[in-house]
Amino acid sequence: MKRITALLLSVILMMLLITGCTNDTGEKEDEDEKEKEIEITDLPARFDLRDADGKNYVTPVRTQRWGDCWTFALAGAAETAYLYANDMGVATGEKNDQVDFSEKYIAWYMFHGITKDDAVTGKVRASQVSEGFDPSEPEKEKGGQAAYFIGGPFVQTANLFGSGFGPVDESVQVKGEYPYAYDDEASVEWSLPLNAEYRNAPVTGLFRELRILPAPAATDADGKYQFQQDGIDAIKKELYQGHGVCVALNADHPGYSAKTRSTYYSGDGEPNHAVVVVGYDDDFAKEKFTRTKSDGEEIEGSTPPGNGALILKNSWGLTAFDGDIDDGYVFISYYDHSLLAALSLVFDNDSTAKHTVRNYDQYDLMMTIWYGTTDYDDETKMANVFEAEEDEKLCQIEYRTSYPDAEVSYEIYKDTEKDDPSSGTLLEKGVHSHTYAGSHVVDLNSEYPLEKGDRYSVVLTMKRGDTYTEVFPYGTQLDTEIVEGLVMKGIVNQGESYLFTDGKWSDMTKMKDSLLERAYTQCKESIASGKDVPYIEVDKKTFTVDNYPIKAILAPDGK
Repeated sequence: MKRITALLLSVILMMLLITGCTNDTGEKEDEDEKEKEIEITDLPARFDLRDADGKNYVTPVRTQRWGDCWTFALAGAAETAYLYANDMGVATGEKNDQVDFSEKYIAWYMFHGITKDDAVTGKVRASQVSEGFDPSEPEKEKGGQAAYFIGGPFVQTANLFGSGFGPVDESVQVKGEYPYAYDDEASVEWSLPLNAEYRNAPVTGLFRELRILPAPAATDADGKYQFQQDGIDAIKKELYQGHGVCVALNADHPGYSAKTRSTYYSGDGEPNHAVVVVGYDDDFAKEKFTRTKSDGEEIEGSTPPGNGALILKNSWGLTAFDGDIDDGYVFISYYDHSLLAALSLVFDNDSTAKHTVRNYDQYDLMMTIWYGTTDYDDETKMANVFEAEEDEKLCQIEYRTSYPDAEVSYEIYKDTEKDDPSSGTLLEKGVHSHTYAGSHVVDLNSEYPLEKGDRYSVVLTMKRGDTYTEVFPYGTQLDTEIVEGLVMKGIVNQGESYLFTDGKWSDMTKMKDSLLERAYTQCKESIASGKDVPYIEVDKKTFTVDNYPIKAILAPDGK
């Protein structure tokens, strides 16, 4: 029996990374998560990644030119995560400019779907051509540069990294030029070629995980603000581990104090800006947020209910306020009403990674934030079946979870028969438990050689307690005040994705109408609940679904 449920990835939790150990059977199991998880009581009252044990892991403040704060938030968080993972801190007070990830790359390739010239062995299959966003209509209104005006949730753009696209450093050259550099003095007449040579630029950093954290702010059934301590605690833990953290907030209000460089918003407006979080201070006095009228009377609602602030790195350059020079950083109250989204990024250490060149077998390239879920009482599995495009070694898998407290079992099969992903030779199986939701890269117990043409499958069983869960990406046309007519397109071909229910496997292409109906229903429910309102209206005709979010990560033969 199945039970349709709705859950938006942008408002759910995410796990602390669990790397596997091996038992006598060769099955990969979790390490003891309780031993690895940081207790909130163990954290210092103040922590700043610009001065972590005498080292600075934060890159300089940047200057955005258009409505692309989301790219600066994502790039800045990724820079910090990469620098920390690779022990590339500089002395506190010194400028850390060892990396400069391209915001231009993120913006352009996020909103421009796969073309026939993008297809390349090891990253993009020809079967996925035209998948992703089609910005042709909004670009008619924006002079061909819609990507820099659209705006976007950073959870969505982080999908690029999980698919092997970026981060790309601005120092990368193509044909003797630096096409990925973001020049904040340049005109808006920017573009990047839609072909494999430019989209598949050399990547800096080995993506490990996208963690969707609890939001510090929430709303109750009546739409009233509620403070969530677990949201602040999760951000603090991630920062203390050197991970890159982003948050969304409302920046269009008068609650900024130039004297203390602090901000507190107690209204009910939606977030409209994205920034990087670099630290926190539990003892930041609530009175520092207080604003007064010209006669000295305190402005009602300008003082938060308690002490504490996150330290934010903005993307508006070194801005002057009231004659003082701002360094580009600001303190935001733990109790700010608009802190409705938070995520962190985790990268591997390049020097300890066995392979730094990665191939990807993947079908889910739509770059969406919406993941529909269907719960089942009986055993349910999802699977993607791939055919090796060259001689390579299977060494990792990646998948997306949409619920907290998920248990994911995986099975890898080789020489898979048609329409039966669990056939052939079982190479490996394992299980992982995840406290939070997000994208997870899992190291396999062994490396498995594949020859060009070999068929193999990745089979997943996702559970919450006794409930089995199916997770599928979906999308629809975006119509907002900023952009209209931005179309999303998913490509699902026969023989790619399968669902096991009622004791048998079914090809996703035969379930497409059912998936579209579930996606439409869940999106309508989400909008009705007030969790997410990205559209002027929802038209059933624009809905599309994509393959199951299951990827295989491989090392090219000899690398």
